[in-house]
Amino acid sequence: MARSKPSKPYVAAIIERQDNHILIVRAVDSRGDEPRWSFPRGRVTGDEPPEAAMRRTTREDLGIEVEIVVGQPPVWEEIGRERVELRYFFCGLISGGEESGPDDAIRWVPKHQLQEYEFDAVSRPVAAWLLET
Repeated sequence: MARSKPSKPYVAAIIERQDNHILIVRAVDSRGDEPRWSFPRGRVTGDEPPEAAMRRTTREDLGIEVEIVVGQPPVWEEIGRERVELRYFFCGLISGGEESGPDDAIRWVPKHQLQEYEFDAVSRPVAAWLLET
């Protein structure tokens, strides 16, 4: 039986500013459910390393430049209807995206307020973990 080619991995960022606010984004679920909050993420494309994909994703999708502080080992998650490899990176903000408003789909929130947001299934355990640290 032939195996299907694995999909390109995803990368996700936990971006923290110097004032200890963390960036979260709101996106419509791939099933069309209500928008949920998540940490910024995107796919690795071509032969790019995950670190390059993380920098490209934040630059293209959010207009911000990040410094990768540390990467985590990959984990397997359900995103949409596929099981994918996902790698989180802890990042610092270099430039861009300093402000967000209450109606924005991109929001900087103090870490202790993460429990006030409804996260998607992939991001929920990460948000809970961040609340414990």
